[in-house]
Amino acid sequence: MKKERHTEQKKMVENYLKNNSNKHLNIEQIYTDLKSDVGKTTVYRIINSLIEKGCVTKIPLENKQGFCYKYNEKDENCNNHYHLICEKCNKLYHFKSEEVAKVSKEVKQNEEFDIDNNRIVFYGVCKNCKK
Repeated sequence: MKKERHTEQKKMVENYLKNNSNKHLNIEQIYTDLKSDVGKTTVYRIINSLIEKGCVTKIPLENKQGFCYKYNEKDENCNNHYHLICEKCNKLYHFKSEEVAKVSKEVKQNEEFDIDNNRIVFYGVCKNCKK
């Protein structure tokens, strides 16, 4: 088992993700905001280790534009919601839906297929950007 390293750079990336948990962030944005302190390769390595630990969720963007990353709070409620991403301001919203949960459960029962609920993302325009 590989020993986990606790570096200042890892703390910086993790804190950055925690402080921006209401946004969907890509590697370039994280790197740009932290580049005086953390290199791009290091950002990739840290993000991948946080994904492996379950601390960060990797969310695919539409039209194969890559991925965004979101810090997972240790709150159980954080695992029971879906994501809404505003295509204008890039803000990330949490959305709870019993109906979507029912669909996921139905797929599991009928098709024996497990859906990764953390990766269910709805894209649109938030109320603030509609104004």
